[in-house]
Amino acid sequence: MDNEGGHTMQIKTKKTTEDESRLERTERLWTSISRWRQESIRKSMIRPLYQEALKTLFLVAVLLVDSLIPLQFFVSLASPYNIILTLVVFGVFLYVEIRIYNALWGKNGRWALAKYERRTEQKDSTQGQ
Repeated sequence: MDNEGGHTMQIKTKKTTEDESRLERTERLWTSISRWRQESIRKSMIRPLYQEALKTLFLVAVLLVDSLIPLQFFVSLASPYNIILTLVVFGVFLYVEIRIYNALWGKNGRWALAKYERRTEQKDSTQGQ
């Protein structure tokens, strides 16, 4: 009986350690998500509201285009090459969309976040003097 009791004790200890490690991973995940969320909110407060709205509208349109148009190619064509053509169309759309996004909101884009951060820093430094 002692042997069986010791065996169950090992199982309970192992399960407790697994639960603790799972709990630690969950806590790290929540911490990183909350940090990411706070950073996202901070960034969206820097850029003008109409640009955030346009960015969101662009992302919604991209998701709509990427999901519907290649599928329409896949359904409408009866050739065995419809899968390949669908992937090519999806790849072209994806390339164009990424180029447009980078031109507008990328690191060196027209509405890049760094430009607005520099403006707010300059504005803060001139108000502080």
